[in-house]
Amino acid sequence: MKLSYNNQLILIGVLIVVLAAAIIALLILPQVRALSSVEDRIAEADMQISQAQALLAQRQSIKARSTETEAKRMRLLNQMPEHPELPSLIVELQDTVNAAGLEFASITPSPPAEQEEGYSEVLITMQLRGTWSDTVDLLQRLPRLTRQVRISGFTTTILEQETEEGEPPPTENLVQTTVTIKVYTMPVTIAPPAAPPAPEDAVETQ
Repeated sequence: MKLSYNNQLILIGVLIVVLAAAIIALLILPQVRALSSVEDRIAEADMQISQAQALLAQRQSIKARSTETEAKRMRLLNQMPEHPELPSLIVELQDTVNAAGLEFASITPSPPAEQEEGYSEVLITMQLRGTWSDTVDLLQRLPRLTRQVRISGFTTTILEQETEEGEPPPTENLVQTTVTIKVYTMPVTIAPPAAPPAPEDAVETQ
């Protein structure tokens, strides 16, 4: 049967629509679904990356805090060690006194005295000779020692200086200074001794 021209146009239009629908169903829709799946995976990967970055930042922050805490602990341990460590302290004091331009006349440490707060205190008395400006320089250097230092006593007397005839008088008087400082130690925590094991040949009596 021969179709009319109008019917032929209608049939061609229907075929075009069916073909377009088939192309969309078979080719375009799977690609759209695949693209949507890829976007979902990308979003999930981005979320995982964000979580990993947050976790890394948290760990780095904890590590930085632990490093800072350890540095503070070590600094405190140096300032208040568990033992008096007087030889190394005396060497540091001598270097500090010499750097200030003074001379040691004597140095006398006392035995550690335990305090009620739980730490021990060591008194060190130093007799020094030099100019007043050098003495002031020393007082400024003492707080910068490795150990925690507190000045508890300070006296100064002027030393008489003899000058030969014709020599100009000294521009600055020499002084003898007695400085008493306190340094501190933290007690060592000693674990109680373990109970001795029972002898193997012990017999239980009833």
